Formats: sequence, structure tokens, C-alpha cells
Amino acid sequence: MSTDLPPVRLTLWRDRDPEAMRIPGMYLGEVDVGGDPLDEVARLAAGGACLARLHAAIDLSDADGAAAVAGLVVVRELTAHAIAVDWTLRPPAGPWDWRPLGHLHPPTTVPGGDGLAAAWSDDFRPAKFGYRHGPGFIEVRDHRADPFRRLVIRNPRYEQVIEPLLRGVATTDQTEAVTARYHGAGLLHRVGRYVWWTPYRVRHSPHGTGPP
Repeated sequence: MSTDLPPVRLTLWRDRDPEAMRIPGMYLGEVDVGGDPLDEVARLAAGGACLARLHAAIDLSDADGAAAVAGLVVVRELTAHAIAVDWTLRPPAGPWDWRPLGHLHPPTTVPGGDGLAAAWSDDFRPAKFGYRHGPGFIEVRDHRADPFRRLVIRNPRYEQVIEPLLRGVATTDQTEAVTARYHGAGLLHRVGRYVWWTPYRVRHSPHGTGPP
């Protein structure tokens, strides 16, 4: 996690079925994801977690945005590892399009969003918006809208530019200039003063390596 982002508290289980969750050994306890969310969530997946519950709601109207972006990055990583997520999303006031975030595991509750959680769940499927990291490039596959989009990014400064965005960063004039092209391509999402990289890394695509 970016050093100025707060930790995200989770409760974990080995199974997502309500009956199975009560079986001894299925409860994995509570953790704070407060370091590198990519590495920490990978360890949770390797440890057998199948369901994660976020303690705090993610508030998209937060003027600061640090807590919201920290939570969204963790939801993205949990989704990437096929871990179900029990989370609450508070949308901003007024009209709001949820579809740019529709590749994340659907929220359980959306206060004030009549039918939104159900619509999100109906539309959700694995690897809806992901990327592959090859030598010297990343390939983004976007199934959020019709028609399908494929984008290849060749950035020799990947580690300096994209790696921090994966973890969420505060925006600056320099950040805005460097990331303008990614905003235009729908690869970034902003809450308050923070921005984060929205597609997740796809390790085993259901579409294989050929055309979608």
C-alpha cells in the first residue's frame, strides 16, 4: 500500500457458504492489509481464503479519498485472486455510472442505490477487465463495454509509472501529466486526491491467449 494510505481491515473465511463458514477451521480471523496490497492479498489467497469481509464501507464521496482508494485496491486484488468480497459501497451524490468498476467483485450493499448491487452482480464475470504483463509491455483486455477493447501499452518506465498506480497514489501536477493517457483509456479511477489503476492482473484467463 502507498505509505500514506490507511490499512484495510478484513475478516476472512476458507469458504463462502454460510453453513460451511460455521464449521471449525473455516474462520481465518481478522487482518489489516497495510503493506503492499498485491503481495499481502496474494498471501491470503495462498493461505486458503475464499471470502473476505471489509469492515469499513468504501465512500466514493470522500473528499480526501485515501481510505476509499486503499479499499478499492484491496477489492481489486481480492477479485483478481477469485476471493469473494463482502463489502459496502457508498456512491457519490447524484447520477453515477457503476460500470467502470463493474469488473470488481459486486458489492453486497449500496446504500441509496436501488437495484444497483443486483445489476452489478448480474453483469459481473471473471477477467472482465484485466491485464497481462509481458516483457516490455502489458496487454489490457476490457470486456466492460461492447465492443471488447484490447490495448497494448509499451512503457519503458513501467516500474516508475504504473507500479505505484497499482497501489494507489496521491495526485500531483506531475501525476496528472504522466497519467493523462491512462485516464483517457479508462484505466484509472480517482477518488478525492487519490488515483488508482483499475484493471487487475489476469493469471489464468478464461479466454485463453487467442481472441476473446
